[in-house]
Amino acid sequence: MKRFFLAIVCVLVVSLTVSAQQGRGGNQRTPEENAKRQTERMTTDLKLTPEQVAPVDSINLVFAQARAKLIEKANGDFASVRDDMQKLSALQLEAYGKVLTDDQLATYKKQMEERRQRGPGGQGGGQGRGDGGNGGGNNNQ
Repeated sequence: MKRFFLAIVCVLVVSLTVSAQQGRGGNQRTPEENAKRQTERMTTDLKLTPEQVAPVDSINLVFAQARAKLIEKANGDFASVRDDMQKLSALQLEAYGKVLTDDQLATYKKQMEERRQRGPGGQGGGQGRGDGGNGGGNNNQ
């Protein structure tokens, strides 16, 4: 449990460090909306217990806020923050490891790999990679 909270603190530090970069894009969902959506998806897909929902929701919120700060920092140049995004993903996975069962974590990892293979924006609907998931009107660009 201590490591879980340490991971959360690390993300908050990263988030605060990045928060020096101001500016907001109004077209996309808020980090809070993204976190809620991810928690709902995980609750269904991973069959989270009621005891798991609150910690998973907290993890998702912290990391959604940190990702939003990195996206602001990128200012369109996402390659410049790719390493930081990967570090955030690794920390988030570590935090999930403190809350999820081994089976749930394995399912989550498998789903994330499938999403990566579909490409950006491929959050649902399609069976294959198609055009990289850019169709369907889901992108808020």
